[in-house]
Amino acid sequence: MPKVRIDNREVVVPAGATILDAARRLGIEIPTLCFADGLPPRTSCMVCVVRVHGLHRLVPACAYPVREGLAVESETPEVR
Repeated sequence: MPKVRIDNREVVVPAGATILDAARRLGIEIPTLCFADGLPPRTSCMVCVVRVHGLHRLVPACAYPVREGLAVESETPEVR
């Protein structure tokens, strides 16, 4: 089970979890519009974007899979 860090808070999530899943475990509110539990992510609205350290673009939290050591920011000027 990978350990990830979101907004400087660590959480362990099951393999196959997304950033959105991890954020919800921490009680971090990431807004969504096109996401619905139980359905595959559409990523069309891009409301749930977050910043992943090491990437040069924002990614949709509802579809981006977590991996061990992933570091994410959900509250930055770039994300807002």
